[in-house]
Amino acid sequence: MKRNFFLFATFMMIACPLFFTNCSNDPEMDAVPPSFKEVVITPSRPGIGDTVTATIKFLSAGKSWYKMEYRWTLSRYGQEPQYNITGGGTSLEIKEPSFTFVVPDTAGMYTLRVNTGTIQASSLFPNGSPFGSASIENNSVTFTTRAQE
Repeated sequence: MKRNFFLFATFMMIACPLFFTNCSNDPEMDAVPPSFKEVVITPSRPGIGDTVTATIKFLSAGKSWYKMEYRWTLSRYGQEPQYNITGGGTSLEIKEPSFTFVVPDTAGMYTLRVNTGTIQASSLFPNGSPFGSASIENNSVTFTTRAQE
């Protein structure tokens, strides 16, 4: 009987810390996805053939995320020929994503629309997932180019 009690006590001394301690390898749930307010282009009034930098501006940077995918479309409607140029990219840090494109050689009104894709976190988002999403409040910008005179 003493032997069984001794074995049980030894087992409890070993097993209890395993059940009641916090495992340091468990990811925390503290990631917050970013939110974006608008897409800004530089220069703000590009000309035909200009290289333009588009930046997705933060409303809130969030925290503990490290990778975001995004897609963009440059469109020109209403006149022939119509354009629909697409692209995409990945931001690998907590920073405002930016990319470049070249304005086509045809004058007209263009709309640049940007949408975010999957966001990956280094910890867990509140729903317990390592993946999240974000939105852009004003996800498009319009500009007009004119034929050179």
